[in-house]
Amino acid sequence: MKKRIGILHSIIKLFLVAIGLAILTGCHQKMQALFTKPELSECGRLAVFGLTPEQEQIFMASYTNAFHRLAVTFVERKRLNKIIDEQDLELGRLNEQTRAKIEQIFGVEALIMCHYYDATGAGGKKLRVRIVHSETGAIIGSVITHAGNNFARHCNTAVRAIKADLTGENYYEPSERKRSLPRR
Repeated sequence: MKKRIGILHSIIKLFLVAIGLAILTGCHQKMQALFTKPELSECGRLAVFGLTPEQEQIFMASYTNAFHRLAVTFVERKRLNKIIDEQDLELGRLNEQTRAKIEQIFGVEALIMCHYYDATGAGGKKLRVRIVHSETGAIIGSVITHAGNNFARHCNTAVRAIKADLTGENYYEPSERKRSLPRR
């Protein structure tokens, strides 16, 4: 009997360790630094920077699906690269003349600058999204997600959160929703 109880305790411990590892490796997703400004809803021509072509495609699909009621057009990055130095974008810099050229030549109203990187110390990955109005240089939207190595999930979380903030909806991660709902 004691041997069976010992085995049962071992199985329970193993199960709890597995759950803990699942949480640490990305089942739990956090979002921070979220804000939007009303000007974002007026921007219909967008360009995405800072991602690989595959990641860019996933992000554009998430954005288009979330904002399906808006007429959103994405400008191809290869055409913009003739004007922009990618290394400046990776550092988050765009001067006024470059932004003016982008808006004038391509009609891009907002630049979506993304950075997908390892979350040092905390494990997992982070996606930082910063949306910059091309005419004014003002940041009109921003969010950071933190979770495992699932880029599509990062995109969906970031874009849904931006949309919810912009439209005044409440957006909670599933784990936050459980904690935030009032008890009856």
